[in-house]
Amino acid sequence: MAEVALGRRNIYIIPSKTALGLVVIILLLFLLGVNFQNSLVYAVSFWLLALLLLNIFYTWRNLAGLVVTGVGIEPCFTGEKAVVEIALACPAKQPKFALQLAWPGQDALQVNLATTSSARVKLSHGTLHRGLFRPPRLQVSTRYPTGLALAWAYVELEVQGLVYPRPVAQTFAQTGEHSTTETEDGVEIAEGSSDFGGIRVYRPGDAPKHIHWGKYAQTGKLYTKAFVDYASHALWLDWQSLPLQGVEVRLSHLCSQVLAFHQEQRQYGLKLPGKTIAPGKGEAHKAQCLRALALYGVDDG
Repeated sequence: MAEVALGRRNIYIIPSKTALGLVVIILLLFLLGVNFQNSLVYAVSFWLLALLLLNIFYTWRNLAGLVVTGVGIEPCFTGEKAVVEIALACPAKQPKFALQLAWPGQDALQVNLATTSSARVKLSHGTLHRGLFRPPRLQVSTRYPTGLALAWAYVELEVQGLVYPRPVAQTFAQTGEHSTTETEDGVEIAEGSSDFGGIRVYRPGDAPKHIHWGKYAQTGKLYTKAFVDYASHALWLDWQSLPLQGVEVRLSHLCSQVLAFHQEQRQYGLKLPGKTIAPGKGEAHKAQCLRALALYGVDDG
């Protein structure tokens, strides 16, 4: 985590419109004092000028010494807002008031460090694309104490977070050579060769070694032994098997399937071009699969 301390080199300050109006009034008072040689008018104009300069100084001081650190970003799905956690700290004898944290056109947050010298806050930013989200420069500003000046600084938060594909399930016809049904041993695949699955009426072309001769002796009719194989309960989410067009469409569908299987507490694996994640389940497995989908085709360096 890179800390950014605000000071003379990165704090900017300008007077507000109210301050500019006050400057005009001070000039008018000064001209009146010169014209009428009135010491009281001189005193008022210099007093107002001193107040203006003090306000500008205290506005700058309200930012000076503040330390801003990017802590992390919570993962989200494309189109949602990424929540960025930010740590703020200041010297114990320099409390900060009315600090405004914001990105242009995004959410804003006001923070006070009056009773504590440090705090952690969360600020959100919209996302448009999957992959790694790196927030733009954060603007930290203040108008404290009177609003006669605006002081601000820009902070680069050295954090990044994952943006997963938007989960959108697609409907399409299932294809395959074998019909499948759920059993206690796994997925039953007809026309297998491992386990005995019963007997059926003989069909031309059946192998002689599979003919049930005992049944033939009893009935005089030919019957064939049926065998089945059992696949594991683990399901594979396979990129290559999807009859869908478009990278983002496939990723969105796979993302929805990962969430669905996780919700059902099923064991599943994920196959992407160049990457295979072994079957598993649980929060860590879900996070691993979602990360692979988010970073597919993206440089995560």
